[in-house]
Amino acid sequence: MLRRGAGVVFVLLAFAAPAHAGTLGLAEVRSPDGTLIGKAGTGAYFYPADGSVLRVGSARSTAASVELRDVSMFNGRVTVRRLVVPARGLGGARVEGLVVDGTGFVVGPNSLIPLNGGSYLVALQEAVSPGRTGSGLVALRAYVADPSLGLAPGTQLLVGLARAAHPAVATSTAAAILGLPQLAAAQASMAGVPSFVAAPSPDVPTNTLGGQAVALAYQFLGVPYVWAGAAPSGFDCSGLTMYVYGRLGIKLGHYTGFQYYEGRRVPRDQLEAGDLVFFHANSAGVPQHEGMYVGNGSFIHAPRRGDVVKISSLFETSYALSYLGAVRPYAAGNSSSPFSTWTSVSG
Repeated sequence: MLRRGAGVVFVLLAFAAPAHAGTLGLAEVRSPDGTLIGKAGTGAYFYPADGSVLRVGSARSTAASVELRDVSMFNGRVTVRRLVVPARGLGGARVEGLVVDGTGFVVGPNSLIPLNGGSYLVALQEAVSPGRTGSGLVALRAYVADPSLGLAPGTQLLVGLARAAHPAVATSTAAAILGLPQLAAAQASMAGVPSFVAAPSPDVPTNTLGGQAVALAYQFLGVPYVWAGAAPSGFDCSGLTMYVYGRLGIKLGHYTGFQYYEGRRVPRDQLEAGDLVFFHANSAGVPQHEGMYVGNGSFIHAPRRGDVVKISSLFETSYALSYLGAVRPYAAGNSSSPFSTWTSVSG
């Protein structure tokens, strides 16, 4: 579906050569050969003159961050209310009000949204520039493969660039600037980008506990995975669901094996927002991972070390093949836990 050929690595050129803070544009348009053909400054920006490819309502930069508002791409097919990119790190990064072809999206780091004809968007993507140990952040990158978008295939739009992507002081300090595994320069554009990690904004009624749980969980997108974590500073998979439901008055144990028995079993074809979904059973049939169903075949979870709270799809191969079952934690349970005599542990 996605191409790894020519044009894929050109996002790196946005961070290449200039080694001084402040030399990167707030938004850039780069041709298939990497040539800079458009660059936004502060204020409004239009490319071309009619703004049909890229329109920025306003842009400003400070020592701490860059901020763009009212961004539109491809004659309004993509719109964003606000983008914020910190000068260093991922804390405070924002892609707010993202709408693609009429569908709203909430995105975390390295979220991928396919467009027609092989084109795509990647949100909050880290890139390592050649000759540096440090990296920079692109808030929203559009790769064009379909000439119907009005650009030559291979053209890229880079919107919201970290303007102060300084080299790291020491190599050891640069291993995970954004809390994500860094990508080698030649691979930073596509390697490691999941095939599906974005999902429509939750359009669920909040008059149910499940709907309220989903709305609360979405506030923690991008929070780093921390083993045994159960707070907004860091979550593991069961810690996230325990924390969210705890805020709603539902007490869950901090262990996936416990939570699999804390509620009523739900058939897959009857899943509702807020249901807990479980994966990867061990030899005893006990799940080793879980998430919270958000609707449309998607769930929110804290996957593993080096990752962050994000949205994944039940149809991704690893989850589709390892799906074990689901429970509704605020409904009366219909099975007993084999761990009832255990003390609570993290997992």
